[in-house]
Amino acid sequence: MDRLKGKVAIVTGGASGIGRATALLMGREGAAVCIGDINEDLGRAAANDIVSAGGRAMFVRADVSQAHDCEVLVRASIEQYGALHVLHNNAYWARSGRNVVDLDEADWDRTIDVCLKGMYLMSHYAIPSMLESGGGSIVNMASVVAMVGSRSSPAYVAAKGAIVSFTKSLAIDYGKRGIRANCIAPGTIATAANAERHNDPTWTSYILEHSLLDRIGQPEDIAYAVLYLASDESAFVTGSTLVVDGGVTSTPHWGRPRAP
Repeated sequence: MDRLKGKVAIVTGGASGIGRATALLMGREGAAVCIGDINEDLGRAAANDIVSAGGRAMFVRADVSQAHDCEVLVRASIEQYGALHVLHNNAYWARSGRNVVDLDEADWDRTIDVCLKGMYLMSHYAIPSMLESGGGSIVNMASVVAMVGSRSSPAYVAAKGAIVSFTKSLAIDYGKRGIRANCIAPGTIATAANAERHNDPTWTSYILEHSLLDRIGQPEDIAYAVLYLASDESAFVTGSTLVVDGGVTSTPHWGRPRAP
Protein backbone atom coordinates (compact mmCIF):
# COMPACT_ATOMS: atom_id res chain seq x y z
CA MET A 1 0.00 0.00 0.00
CA ASP A 2 2.99 2.38 -0.13
CA ARG A 3 4.69 1.85 -3.49
CA LEU A 4 4.20 5.57 -4.22
CA LYS A 5 4.33 6.85 -0.67
CA GLY A 6 5.40 10.48 -0.59
CA LYS A 7 4.97 10.91 -4.34
CA VAL A 8 2.81 13.47 -6.12
CA ALA A 9 1.33 12.32 -9.43
CA ILE A 10 -0.60 13.92 -12.27
CA VAL A 11 -2.87 11.67 -14.32
CA THR A 12 -4.34 13.17 -17.48
CA GLY A 13 -7.52 11.62 -18.79
CA GLY A 14 -8.03 10.37 -15.26
CA ALA A 15 -11.81 10.68 -15.13
CA SER A 16 -12.61 7.31 -16.67
CA GLY A 17 -11.26 4.09 -18.13
CA ILE A 18 -7.56 3.35 -17.78
CA GLY A 19 -6.86 6.80 -16.36
CA ARG A 20 -9.40 6.42 -13.58
CA ALA A 21 -8.17 2.93 -12.69
CA THR A 22 -4.61 4.26 -12.56
CA ALA A 23 -5.49 7.28 -10.46
CA LEU A 24 -7.34 5.12 -7.92
CA LEU A 25 -4.47 2.64 -7.74
CA MET A 26 -1.92 5.41 -7.27
CA GLY A 27 -4.05 6.84 -4.49
CA ARG A 28 -4.20 3.46 -2.76
CA GLU A 29 -0.43 3.16 -3.08
CA GLY A 30 0.21 6.41 -1.23
CA ALA A 31 0.47 9.05 -3.95
CA ALA A 32 -1.22 12.41 -3.84
CA VAL A 33 -3.04 12.42 -7.18
CA CYS A 34 -4.02 15.37 -9.35
CA ILE A 35 -6.53 14.27 -11.99
CA GLY A 36 -6.81 16.30 -15.18
CA ASP A 37 -9.70 15.75 -17.58
CA ILE A 38 -12.34 17.61 -19.59
CA ASN A 39 -15.16 15.66 -17.93
CA GLU A 40 -15.74 17.54 -14.71
CA ASP A 41 -18.39 15.28 -13.20
CA LEU A 42 -16.45 12.05 -13.67
CA GLY A 43 -13.17 13.71 -12.78
CA ARG A 44 -14.46 15.03 -9.48
CA ALA A 45 -16.06 11.67 -8.75
CA ALA A 46 -12.75 9.87 -9.29
CA ALA A 47 -10.95 12.30 -6.98
CA ASN A 48 -13.68 11.90 -4.36
CA ASP A 49 -13.36 8.12 -4.54
CA ILE A 50 -9.66 8.38 -3.75
CA VAL A 51 -10.31 10.70 -0.82
CA SER A 52 -13.13 8.49 0.47
CA ALA A 53 -10.70 5.58 0.52
CA GLY A 54 -8.31 7.55 2.71
CA GLY A 55 -6.06 8.99 0.00
CA ARG A 56 -5.27 12.47 -1.25
CA ALA A 57 -6.59 13.70 -4.57
CA MET A 58 -7.85 16.73 -6.43
CA PHE A 59 -9.41 17.40 -9.82
CA VAL A 60 -8.52 20.11 -12.30
CA ARG A 61 -10.44 20.56 -15.52
CA ALA A 62 -7.88 20.45 -18.30
CA ASP A 63 -7.88 20.03 -22.06
CA VAL A 64 -4.33 18.84 -22.67
CA SER A 65 -4.33 20.24 -26.20
CA GLN A 66 -4.34 23.73 -24.65
CA ALA A 67 -1.12 25.14 -23.24
CA HIS A 68 -2.89 27.24 -20.63
CA ASP A 69 -4.78 24.25 -19.25
CA CYS A 70 -1.61 22.17 -18.98
CA GLU A 71 0.21 24.96 -17.18
CA VAL A 72 -2.69 25.37 -14.75
CA LEU A 73 -2.83 21.63 -14.08
CA VAL A 74 0.85 21.47 -13.19
CA ARG A 75 0.73 24.64 -11.12
CA ALA A 76 -2.30 23.41 -9.18
CA SER A 77 -0.56 20.17 -8.22
CA ILE A 78 2.48 22.10 -6.99
CA GLU A 79 0.40 24.61 -5.05
CA GLN A 80 -1.66 21.85 -3.43
CA TYR A 81 1.01 19.26 -2.70
CA GLY A 82 4.34 21.10 -2.95
CA ALA A 83 6.08 18.84 -5.46
CA LEU A 84 5.67 16.71 -8.58
CA HIS A 85 7.23 13.28 -9.07
CA VAL A 86 5.06 11.38 -11.55
CA LEU A 87 3.43 12.44 -14.80
CA HIS A 88 1.12 9.94 -16.46
CA ASN A 89 0.18 11.21 -19.92
CA ASN A 90 -2.95 9.18 -20.57
CA ALA A 91 -5.49 11.54 -22.20
CA TYR A 92 -6.51 10.66 -25.73
CA TRP A 93 -9.03 11.41 -28.45
CA ALA A 94 -9.56 9.51 -31.69
CA ARG A 95 -12.03 9.11 -34.53
CA SER A 96 -11.85 5.52 -35.73
CA GLY A 97 -13.47 3.77 -38.65
CA ARG A 98 -12.18 6.20 -41.29
CA ASN A 99 -9.25 5.74 -43.63
CA VAL A 100 -7.01 8.64 -44.61
CA VAL A 101 -9.26 9.63 -47.52
CA ASP A 102 -12.42 9.69 -45.40
CA LEU A 103 -10.92 11.25 -42.27
CA ASP A 104 -11.76 14.93 -41.82
CA GLU A 105 -8.88 17.33 -41.26
CA ALA A 106 -10.48 18.52 -38.02
CA ASP A 107 -10.53 14.96 -36.66
CA TRP A 108 -6.90 14.47 -37.65
CA ASP A 109 -5.93 17.70 -35.89
CA ARG A 110 -7.89 16.90 -32.73
CA THR A 111 -6.35 13.43 -32.48
CA ILE A 112 -2.81 14.72 -32.90
CA ASP A 113 -3.43 17.68 -30.59
CA VAL A 114 -4.73 15.57 -27.71
CA CYS A 115 -2.70 12.38 -28.10
CA LEU A 116 0.66 13.87 -29.09
CA LYS A 117 0.77 17.62 -28.61
CA GLY A 118 -0.80 17.13 -25.20
CA MET A 119 2.16 15.01 -24.12
CA TYR A 120 4.55 17.70 -25.31
CA LEU A 121 2.66 20.42 -23.43
CA MET A 122 2.32 18.43 -20.21
CA SER A 123 6.00 17.46 -20.31
CA HIS A 124 6.98 21.05 -21.14
CA TYR A 125 5.32 22.37 -18.01
CA ALA A 126 5.85 19.40 -15.68
CA ILE A 127 9.56 18.66 -16.17
CA PRO A 128 10.87 21.85 -14.53
CA SER A 129 8.77 21.09 -11.45
CA MET A 130 9.90 17.46 -11.45
CA LEU A 131 13.53 18.59 -11.58
CA GLU A 132 12.92 20.90 -8.62
CA SER A 133 11.36 17.94 -6.79
CA GLY A 134 14.47 15.82 -7.30
CA GLY A 135 13.41 13.91 -10.41
CA GLY A 136 10.73 11.38 -11.11
CA SER A 137 8.99 9.31 -13.74
CA ILE A 138 7.04 10.12 -16.89
CA VAL A 139 4.76 7.35 -18.14
CA ASN A 140 3.26 7.95 -21.58
CA MET A 141 0.39 5.98 -23.06
CA ALA A 142 1.15 4.51 -26.46
CA SER A 143 -0.58 1.48 -28.00
CA VAL A 144 0.21 -1.77 -29.74
CA VAL A 145 -0.85 -0.03 -32.95
CA ALA A 146 2.47 1.79 -32.73
CA MET A 147 4.11 -1.54 -33.58
CA VAL A 148 1.61 -3.29 -35.84
CA GLY A 149 -0.69 -0.60 -37.19
CA SER A 150 -4.45 -0.73 -37.40
CA ARG A 151 -7.13 -0.39 -40.02
CA SER A 152 -8.98 2.89 -40.53
CA SER A 153 -7.24 4.82 -37.74
CA PRO A 154 -4.46 6.79 -39.46
CA ALA A 155 -4.29 9.73 -37.04
CA TYR A 156 -4.40 7.54 -33.94
CA VAL A 157 -1.76 5.17 -35.31
CA ALA A 158 0.47 8.09 -36.30
CA ALA A 159 0.16 9.69 -32.87
CA LYS A 160 0.84 6.48 -30.97
CA GLY A 161 3.86 5.67 -33.12
CA ALA A 162 5.27 9.14 -32.49
CA ILE A 163 4.75 8.75 -28.75
CA VAL A 164 7.22 5.85 -28.65
CA SER A 165 9.92 8.02 -30.24
CA PHE A 166 8.98 11.08 -28.17
CA THR A 167 9.38 9.03 -25.01
CA LYS A 168 12.87 7.95 -26.02
CA SER A 169 13.77 11.59 -26.62
CA LEU A 170 12.64 12.52 -23.11
CA ALA A 171 14.63 9.63 -21.67
CA ILE A 172 17.79 10.74 -23.48
CA ASP A 173 17.48 14.40 -22.49
CA TYR A 174 16.58 13.99 -18.84
CA GLY A 175 17.90 10.63 -17.64
CA LYS A 176 21.08 12.05 -16.16
CA ARG A 177 19.00 14.72 -14.43
CA GLY A 178 16.91 12.18 -12.55
CA ILE A 179 13.83 11.84 -14.75
CA ARG A 180 12.93 8.52 -16.34
CA ALA A 181 10.54 8.30 -19.28
CA ASN A 182 8.79 5.17 -20.49
CA CYS A 183 5.61 4.31 -22.32
CA ILE A 184 3.04 1.56 -22.20
CA ALA A 185 1.50 -0.08 -25.26
CA PRO A 186 -1.86 -1.59 -24.30
CA GLY A 187 -3.74 -4.03 -26.44
CA THR A 188 -7.52 -4.16 -26.47
CA ILE A 189 -8.84 -3.04 -23.09
CA ALA A 190 -12.48 -3.17 -21.94
CA THR A 191 -13.40 0.42 -21.14
CA ALA A 192 -16.59 2.43 -21.38
CA ALA A 193 -15.17 4.24 -24.41
CA ASN A 194 -15.31 1.05 -26.47
CA ALA A 195 -18.13 -0.75 -24.69
CA GLU A 196 -20.09 -1.15 -27.91
CA ARG A 197 -17.23 -3.06 -29.49
CA HIS A 198 -16.84 -5.35 -26.51
CA ASN A 199 -20.55 -6.09 -26.51
CA ASP A 200 -20.16 -7.39 -30.05
CA PRO A 201 -19.77 -11.20 -29.84
CA THR A 202 -17.95 -11.29 -33.19
CA TRP A 203 -15.32 -8.81 -32.06
CA THR A 204 -14.92 -10.45 -28.66
CA SER A 205 -14.49 -13.83 -30.29
CA TYR A 206 -11.83 -12.39 -32.61
CA ILE A 207 -9.83 -10.92 -29.70
CA LEU A 208 -10.09 -14.05 -27.59
CA GLU A 209 -8.99 -16.17 -30.54
CA HIS A 210 -5.67 -14.32 -30.65
CA SER A 211 -5.15 -13.62 -26.95
CA LEU A 212 -2.64 -15.91 -25.30
CA LEU A 213 -4.37 -15.43 -21.96
CA ASP A 214 -7.93 -16.13 -23.12
CA ARG A 215 -9.51 -12.95 -21.79
CA ILE A 216 -10.05 -9.29 -22.59
CA GLY A 217 -7.73 -6.83 -20.85
CA GLN A 218 -9.12 -4.69 -18.04
CA PRO A 219 -8.18 -1.10 -17.08
CA GLU A 220 -6.53 -2.42 -13.92
CA ASP A 221 -4.13 -4.49 -16.03
CA ILE A 222 -2.73 -1.29 -17.46
CA ALA A 223 -2.91 0.57 -14.15
CA TYR A 224 -0.53 -1.90 -12.53
CA ALA A 225 1.91 -1.48 -15.40
CA VAL A 226 1.80 2.29 -14.91
CA LEU A 227 2.34 1.82 -11.19
CA TYR A 228 5.47 -0.22 -11.82
CA LEU A 229 6.96 2.38 -14.16
CA ALA A 230 5.97 5.23 -11.84
CA SER A 231 7.50 3.61 -8.77
CA ASP A 232 11.11 3.24 -7.70
CA GLU A 233 10.84 -0.46 -8.52
CA SER A 234 11.64 0.48 -12.13
CA ALA A 235 14.57 2.72 -11.16
CA PHE A 236 16.80 1.26 -13.93
CA VAL A 237 14.13 1.36 -16.64
CA THR A 238 13.93 4.30 -19.05
CA GLY A 239 13.33 4.83 -22.74
CA SER A 240 11.36 1.59 -22.90
CA THR A 241 7.98 0.52 -24.21
CA LEU A 242 6.11 -1.99 -22.08
CA VAL A 243 3.61 -4.00 -24.12
CA VAL A 244 0.56 -5.08 -22.10
CA ASP A 245 -1.70 -6.88 -24.56
CA GLY A 246 -2.33 -10.42 -23.38
CA GLY A 247 0.09 -11.61 -26.02
CA VAL A 248 -2.09 -10.78 -29.02
CA THR A 249 0.71 -9.11 -30.97
CA SER A 250 2.72 -12.32 -30.65
CA THR A 251 0.19 -14.21 -32.75
CA PRO A 252 0.78 -14.41 -36.52
CA HIS A 253 -2.66 -13.25 -37.62
CA TRP A 254 -3.09 -10.25 -35.35
CA GLY A 255 -4.09 -7.16 -37.25
CA ARG A 256 -5.31 -8.96 -40.36
CA PRO A 257 -8.83 -8.18 -41.51
CA ARG A 258 -11.45 -10.52 -40.16
CA ALA A 259 -13.14 -12.88 -42.55
CA PRO A 260 -16.67 -11.70 -43.51
